[in-house]
Amino acid sequence: MRVRALTVLPLSALLLGACASMPTSGPIVQGEQIDVAQPDSVVRAIARPPQPGMTPVEIVSGFIQASASFEDDHAVAREYLAPLAAAAWDPGAGTVVYDGVPTLASDGPSGVDMTATQVGAVTSEGRYEVAPPGRVITDSFVLEYYEGEWRIADAPTGLLLSRSDVERAFRSYPVFFLDPTFTTLVPDPRLIPVDGPGLSTSLMRALTDGPTQWLAPAVRTALPDGTQLSVDAVPVVDGVARVDLDASALIADAATRRALSAQVVWTLRQVPGVRSVDLNAGGQVLPVPGIGNPQPVDAWPAFDPDLMPANTSAYAVIAGRAVLLDAQTPRSVPGAAGLALPPLDGIAVSLDGTRIAGLDSAGALWVGPLAAGQRLAEVIPEAGQSRPSFGGGTSAWVVGPDGIVREVRDDGAVVEVPIDGLSRRATVESISLSRDGTRAALIVRRGPRTFVMLAVVVLREGAAQLQSPVRVENRLASVVDVAWADSDRLVMLASNGAEEIQAYEIDLTRTTLRPVGAPQLAKRIAAAPGYPTLVQGTDGTLYDNAGAGWRPAYRGTSPAYPGG
Repeated sequence: MRVRALTVLPLSALLLGACASMPTSGPIVQGEQIDVAQPDSVVRAIARPPQPGMTPVEIVSGFIQASASFEDDHAVAREYLAPLAAAAWDPGAGTVVYDGVPTLASDGPSGVDMTATQVGAVTSEGRYEVAPPGRVITDSFVLEYYEGEWRIADAPTGLLLSRSDVERAFRSYPVFFLDPTFTTLVPDPRLIPVDGPGLSTSLMRALTDGPTQWLAPAVRTALPDGTQLSVDAVPVVDGVARVDLDASALIADAATRRALSAQVVWTLRQVPGVRSVDLNAGGQVLPVPGIGNPQPVDAWPAFDPDLMPANTSAYAVIAGRAVLLDAQTPRSVPGAAGLALPPLDGIAVSLDGTRIAGLDSAGALWVGPLAAGQRLAEVIPEAGQSRPSFGGGTSAWVVGPDGIVREVRDDGAVVEVPIDGLSRRATVESISLSRDGTRAALIVRRGPRTFVMLAVVVLREGAAQLQSPVRVENRLASVVDVAWADSDRLVMLASNGAEEIQAYEIDLTRTTLRPVGAPQLAKRIAAAPGYPTLVQGTDGTLYDNAGAGWRPAYRGTSPAYPGG
């Protein structure tokens, strides 16, 4: 039976063997990644054309290996296809990514069956998707005799590539869109083929085409509907990237042009050598209030997706009191939370520092202002709530023991947040909102395993819902806690099988899973852009990691950063 569900990609690593697996013990090392960050280190696949007398299995094997070469639109791989199949084949329809070495077996005189372990897929938009553990690719190839030689008669859908093929053939970059308020950029990671148009052109094409289908319901774009490049190229000359949009961009008002500029500049600033962006529309400079043209790549700092409020500090709990960790001696926060009224644990603080949420000793949720003389209100008395999260707003989000996500608004109203797309066999245990408010990291339980899924936050008629949860990794067996280190990077406490819990970093742009160690018996984790990651041990000590290993920093529990 044919299963070409997501994409079929070349197997240049078909016979190269499996990639190294994630270690479960020993020293901390860099994990496997699909890396798009080094455009200067390109190793191209050498494709070999078919040879006379090749058997059907050899033809399929050769086709898979040759598909890893992107040169001339996979010209060599097409030689393994019969003419009609070669004309119909669309390698850009998506890519299925496998691990290890595929198995090829004859199926009668003109058929070849293939099986392999799938680890992910690359959509036609360039988004990498992680496959559930244990997923198997099964595919069948039908061959025909053409001019005395075997050729593949049915064109596959897309590509079938090994993990190492993808690492070699693609580089990963975020394309930037906007949160619903048009004030903060949101990264939308894309895998860009190395053998293709220039990087600046590929990134601008992705920007004008809009966000990926997964992220689209949660974000906005400042480009007016239908805006495209009037010249389908973005040349870079003497450090200046020239962008020529069509006249549609001219209808944007002043505020929208500023947001549009931020999207373009932040997207193109990743291109090596680009120092400024010459932004044009309809054959003329696109006037943007408050800035000249070309626009320097350090323009628009206020749109920084990882911008934290001035004087950001970490928070923790000592003897039931919420405290600020902004000095050598922690000090109590203002209001009831700093007086242990009631004693709290599992705290979260809003990004603007005005509100706090926490759990009492029974696990009931309390919420209130961080201000002198102000009280906390018990908003969900039911025991067993998860640690709350604020994201970028002032509404606290929490997961109840029933697995239902709830939003506690400023006025105390408690609203259930539905999740669309989660398996009925899975239960949500906790939530951590991104600080831009567009995504939510969920710890999900299915049977004995707990893992992290990423969902988009969709706002409709004033109500929020979570949609399209997807896994961010498929190797860890148990996840204890998760936090946003920055706009495209998660940190979590997890274990891989029987190993002890340690901290892992997941780069959502490069799809990297990297172990970074942890103090023994780690329990909770907190992170923020530009600040040390904090981990709570069960011994009541907070540890930080500023790049030189874990070290004891404070006595206390429940570490938190604003917006976490």
